[in-house]
Amino acid sequence: MKLKTIVQGVKQAATTTRGKVAGGAALVMSSATALAQTAPAGAEAAFNEVQSQGADMAGYAWPVVASITAALIGIKLFKKFANRAS
Repeated sequence: MKLKTIVQGVKQAATTTRGKVAGGAALVMSSATALAQTAPAGAEAAFNEVQSQGADMAGYAWPVVASITAALIGIKLFKKFANRAS
């Protein structure tokens, strides 16, 4: 292959939508790896606190989810039996 053919192929690939998406993804990944570093101690403690609070809130939500699910099932069963009775 000639250099001109290679350059034309690269140019064509870079100008298509797929090429732009792939190029953008490559830039994002390379910048993410270049900027990745360990978090400072304060930030790590803050993230741990947020994680524990999120787990607590998820624990508080399960009784509500269970009661709503039970209520919806009860309403559907009531409608089903009410329609059969009439």
